[in-house]
Amino acid sequence: MLPGRFVLGLVVLVLGAVADAPIVPVGVCQVLHELPSMDGKNVAVIGRYSYRRSGSWIGVEKCESGASQLSLVEDTKDGPKPPGNYELDGPVLDKLFSALQRSSPLGKFRFGSADYDRWAVIYGRVQAKKDGGASLVYRGVGVVVTLTPE
Repeated sequence: MLPGRFVLGLVVLVLGAVADAPIVPVGVCQVLHELPSMDGKNVAVIGRYSYRRSGSWIGVEKCESGASQLSLVEDTKDGPKPPGNYELDGPVLDKLFSALQRSSPLGKFRFGSADYDRWAVIYGRVQAKKDGGASLVYRGVGVVVTLTPE
């Protein structure tokens, strides 16, 4: 009986350690390149978060695959909730953010414009579109983490 308890305790310990692991952010191009395997998954996407009157998206200047943005769909009711311990993998985030700053500059807008660009990480669910491309369904501004250079 004791070995069974030990094994169960070990399984709980391992599962607990995995649950607390930081979330590894992914770039927009990686999501689009791996779209068939990413479809329906909850991920933290890093990119240039853009808002215009016509809509909002997270993207980059360009990807090798052609498409370079995920349209954003806000769903405050059914959008995915981030894990209770929402922690991003710092070294991976630093590497991706450094590359993002070099490759995808922010737009410049006249004072008073409602349009904007920010570098950000957005937690959401990837949804492939029937006509190609993809969307990121997110819960609202509470899951948008804006990034600023040091």
